Amino acid sequence: MLPTLFTTAAILSLVTGAPQYGGVQPSHPVKTAPLTGSVQCRTEYATLWDTEYKETETQVCTTEYEKVCRTETQRLCQPTTRQECSTVYEKQCQTVYKSVCVEQYKTEYEPYTETECSTQYKDDCEYQWEGYGNDKVWAPIAGTCKKNPYETCKDVAKTKERQVAYPVCNDVPEQKCVDVPRQECVAVPDQICTNQPLQKCQDVPRQNCKALHKKVPVRVSRQVPKKVCQDAPAGPSDTFAPEVI
Repeated sequence: MLPTLFTTAAILSLVTGAPQYGGVQPSHPVKTAPLTGSVQCRTEYATLWDTEYKETETQVCTTEYEKVCRTETQRLCQPTTRQECSTVYEKQCQTVYKSVCVEQYKTEYEPYTETECSTQYKDDCEYQWEGYGNDKVWAPIAGTCKKNPYETCKDVAKTKERQVAYPVCNDVPEQKCVDVPRQECVAVPDQICTNQPLQKCQDVPRQNCKALHKKVPVRVSRQVPKKVCQDAPAGPSDTFAPEVI
């Protein structure tokens, strides 16, 4: 009787300790012969929590102020006097031949280069890593794209029509008079001015942005089987066969 009891307990231990596959099947109690001091085991599922890290990348911008200075000039003046002279003329005349010219016009084409620009629109998006392993690629994030204008310019050679005057001249006699100069000077008030440099500065804000690449912890759970055993009470109707998975 004693060897039979040990054999039944060993079979019960092997069955309940085997790996559990395909999920938990409902256990069906089966009436067996009463065992004195046997152990009854069952499989329960426990929730285990773990932490996984997800990589994220965001743009972090700070406003920095840069001192920009420019030099201006301040005009400083001092009073003084100066000599102001005027010229008095005495007229002397003689006959001379003067070349009298008449302007005529001709058409010329002046070449020049002008820059012409056109505006095109292109999508600018936010991107994120997608894929696994070596197959990761930057993929646009849906709903983050917007169209931005981009201007393209090029130089275009052109010509401009213009009328150019050219002279047609003839010699014409005329009386030419020359004034003989004579200087008359007086002292008049004046001022001497100099430009002094003056520096003015102001703080100009600018955005300094950098990519912040970090890992964010994410809690995940999973169900794992565990075997729970306890002493079974002895009796004809309270003893069960091992749980079948």
